Amino acid sequence: MPLPIKRERVKKIALLGILLAFTLIMSLVERMVPLDGMMPGMRLGLANLAIVISLYTFPPRDTIILVILKCLMTAFFSGSMIALFYSLTGSVASLAIMLLLVKAKNVSVIGVSVAGAALHNIGQIAVARLIFGSWGILIYLPLLLAVGTASGIIIGILAKLIQPRMTAYLKANTL
Repeated sequence: MPLPIKRERVKKIALLGILLAFTLIMSLVERMVPLDGMMPGMRLGLANLAIVISLYTFPPRDTIILVILKCLMTAFFSGSMIALFYSLTGSVASLAIMLLLVKAKNVSVIGVSVAGAALHNIGQIAVARLIFGSWGILIYLPLLLAVGTASGIIIGILAKLIQPRMTAYLKANTL
């Protein structure tokens, strides 16, 4: 006989599902924004809003699962396995630094978001370096870091506004 699932767990799973859906929708929206003229494959990182919110709302394990599912599903929907390597490498590097900074507790949400964006870009450049076998790819790094910093600031501000409401909702609606 299956064990009953607690109401709190169901709500947490539902909210994580909403965050995952948000990441997938934002990934699709980002493909419609034509930044490829500046650099092939460049995105704004809007999907990372859900990741930053999750970092401050849920245990690290849940955020790790969210990141992995985001990478796998985005690659599946795009039909590109090479995108999976870029996404996973950038996302794992980004998540690692963000988890460390959140645990340190002396870095703002905006700082955590900017650091995550920077490490995501560095991780993706590392993959590109391996794929293309050229150090010339590093020429894109300053542009990526500039766009990533701006995007990280915006994502951090949005997360700072949304996350407290999400936490309040969870506290108010658990029995």
